[in-house]
Amino acid sequence: MQAPRLPRVRRPWTLIAGAVAVATLAACGSARAPVAPAPVAAPVVAAPVVAAAPAPVPAPAPAVAAAPAPAAPAATPVPAARPVAATPPSNTFVAPAPVPFDDAIARAGRELFEQARGQLGNEPRALVVDPLIDANTGAQTVSTVRMGAQLESIVKAQNASWQVKPLTRQALAERPLLLIGTLTPVNVERAIDTPPDAYRVWLTLIDLRSGRVVAKQLDRATIDSVNPEPLKFYSDSPTWHRDKTVAAYINSCQINTKIGDPADPDYLARLPAAALVNEAIMAYSEGKIPAAQQLYKEAEPMADPGDLRVLNGLYLTSWQLGQKAAAKDAFGKLVESGLELKRLPVKLLFQPGRTSFNAIGDLPQQYALWIESLAQKAGQTDTCVRIVGHTSRTGSASVNERLSRQRAEAVQKLLERNNRALSTRLTAAGVGSREALVGLGTDDARDALDRRVEFRVVDCV
Repeated sequence: MQAPRLPRVRRPWTLIAGAVAVATLAACGSARAPVAPAPVAAPVVAAPVVAAAPAPVPAPAPAVAAAPAPAAPAATPVPAARPVAATPPSNTFVAPAPVPFDDAIARAGRELFEQARGQLGNEPRALVVDPLIDANTGAQTVSTVRMGAQLESIVKAQNASWQVKPLTRQALAERPLLLIGTLTPVNVERAIDTPPDAYRVWLTLIDLRSGRVVAKQLDRATIDSVNPEPLKFYSDSPTWHRDKTVAAYINSCQINTKIGDPADPDYLARLPAAALVNEAIMAYSEGKIPAAQQLYKEAEPMADPGDLRVLNGLYLTSWQLGQKAAAKDAFGKLVESGLELKRLPVKLLFQPGRTSFNAIGDLPQQYALWIESLAQKAGQTDTCVRIVGHTSRTGSASVNERLSRQRAEAVQKLLERNNRALSTRLTAAGVGSREALVGLGTDDARDALDRRVEFRVVDCV
């Protein structure tokens, strides 16, 4: 579970981002990790995935050099307690057979921290967990939180000299070890419309002193042992969270980096903002809405302009505090950002098997605000928008194809009713369940995101 939020320390956090970036450049020259987003649900097969021409990994520079031995005057100081592996760590990753979730995390965690100890020795270090995420949605889920808690326990058992801390601005100032990880539903057959048969686990450890990846591990968990239900902040949010910031996290975590590579520089640069966002999400989860709103406001100028966690947080806290004008303004920024990026993942979610929206709590009032804002902002541009409907993986492909199109058409009518000028610039399409993000076909809170529509900017014909 998330650790309690540490006391806030005020300091110029842009300097922290600069320090991280300088450390990265000093260690690796001008080398940069790829920044293209990882595939949304790329399946892993039980075969090696070999990174091309990995370079030998230099031993990390020690924080404090040991004193020269008295019997060897003028000798060069030797780093203390930093054993170097006889051979570079392997950059060949084999997806093992799926096992129950807890067993998969235990297996992967033990191997990950064993690799790290071989590279770093037993020097006392702080280890910070940047909350682990579902790689398809960018959300923290019941199982990603469980995964983080289990890995923290393994660290404490295996590496007593490493002190585990939550991701906060204060912890980042220590330039700690940084643990990141993803869970992704996959199927070995690579079939587009087939439910996943496993969850892929990637774990990566980054040393913020050098900005380099020092350990990496791949594993798989059985499908029925994972709970992909999102945490409250993510389930409440009006969009899901696969933005540039999340893509940089995934690029650093998955196959886009090898052991010894620098982490994605965009990810490192955004860590101070990520720490603020993490503090805000913890406050939101604890019901401390005014404190969460203040933290989101502090994070906004530091984060990427399209950071969906920040924009969603500003909307949610304003809505829950009864600040309807501020909520509408925050949602408008979400729409503007999505139109600029040509894809807006608004979570207009539907009841299973129907074209009616979910009607839980105050969702009808929120959806009305979203539709009004979408119609207004789209009407202020000359862009054309395709509304794409989706379904969960239950029922036949033909039924899902028809239902997904009907959902898109229902939203198209609502938008045109709010702004008649859009009638020539909106089109509707359905893709059935071919682009399911969860894909379990459970038709409950776990796969609610599969019953959605999206807005994609297209060329006007």
